[in-house]
Amino acid sequence: MPADVARGQDPGPESGPDAAATVPRANRRRSGAAASSDTDVREPGPLHGTLVVEFGNLIAAPYAAMLLADMGARVIKVEPIEGDLGRGFGPYQNGESTFFMMTNRGKESLCLDTKDWLSKRVLDNVVKKSDVLVHNLRHGAIDRLGFGESRARELNPRIVYASISAFGAEGPYAARPGIDVVFQGESGMISITGDPKDGPRKTATTIGDYVAGTNAAMAIAAALAERPRRSRRIDVSLRDGVMAVQSGWNALALTADAQPDRTGTASPYLAPNQVFEAADAPFTLAIVSERHFRVLVEALGLPELVDAYPDNQTRMAKRQTLARRLSSVFKTEKADHWVSLLGDVGLPVGHVLELIEALTDPQARHNEMIVEYDHPVAGKVRTTGSPIHVDGAPARAPTMPPSLGSHTRAILAEMGVAEGTIDQMISDGTAKGVVSR
Repeated sequence: MPADVARGQDPGPESGPDAAATVPRANRRRSGAAASSDTDVREPGPLHGTLVVEFGNLIAAPYAAMLLADMGARVIKVEPIEGDLGRGFGPYQNGESTFFMMTNRGKESLCLDTKDWLSKRVLDNVVKKSDVLVHNLRHGAIDRLGFGESRARELNPRIVYASISAFGAEGPYAARPGIDVVFQGESGMISITGDPKDGPRKTATTIGDYVAGTNAAMAIAAALAERPRRSRRIDVSLRDGVMAVQSGWNALALTADAQPDRTGTASPYLAPNQVFEAADAPFTLAIVSERHFRVLVEALGLPELVDAYPDNQTRMAKRQTLARRLSSVFKTEKADHWVSLLGDVGLPVGHVLELIEALTDPQARHNEMIVEYDHPVAGKVRTTGSPIHVDGAPARAPTMPPSLGSHTRAILAEMGVAEGTIDQMISDGTAKGVVSR
């Protein structure tokens, strides 16, 4: 990950359908209107009235808290004076990190020197008022900060306490720091990713962080739904999340008690199910049933393949031979032709899009997967939208990602700190925000 870190500075917050779209590639717009947060008029989300305090850095805990904000929770993001480490990752617009913005919409930034005694008392009050505390600090750091589970429960006996760690809260690896490439390596994911000829490969995205954040948000929401409400401790491991999402591969390994072979873009279970090269570009095709295979060979004018490959077991045993036969046909026409032809007969098929093509695809625009904000510092910024819809609309916090300390003054006042004291804290560097005029 550029932010492949799941843990960092101490004690600051850290991380560590058978139908397919058949829009011709040539007609796909490379830019398009993003959904604008400025015009959002939404009903309160299902977590409206819930207060979450986040001690988060980079991706895992910030992503979890953002998902909760998308569902209507109020999220106070506690940042050290230097800010979330994610603010230091480019790209930038007018000095503001767009990397940071991707996982921090809908939050309020409270920027304090967490070692300062008055800042600690303010944070005590925040925790007392909160329904949820979520963090991804390195092992032991949350305790040194003064908000370990025991202390948090002393302040607030009903709090839902969520901890995201590298390898787990307990066990032989509990104290180890971790980053995404480590989780992918030690989960077995790198060993099963890539082409058999080229060696193992890391998955491009920082999958461990996003899976852990999603798992944490799901568990937190479940705890909040419990009746009668009670305090719960939630522990989420980044490595465990990566191991869990490769369960299909785990089945192969555990059944044979051996390492499965890498298959590149092909499925280890089904054939043909992979990327094929057309005359001009690659495309994807997935055959998941016997009916699919019969439809495929009929569409291609290759009925003899039904007898040659009568079932998936045979196709898997002769996968490479079958792939070569199909490839010789697919190379005779452009990808648009095959996506249209095979999509029209109900087969799962699609283009291999470049990232900017995917982000501006007609369906992505329809689903509002890109959101545009008028940021007071960065100007117009486009960020990833929400993959979840509630009552027909994206579950998305309506407010933009915060600048560092942009809510410090208001939150300090809400917690009972006098205006003159707030000015003094900002002036002496124990808080970051706007000094009153």
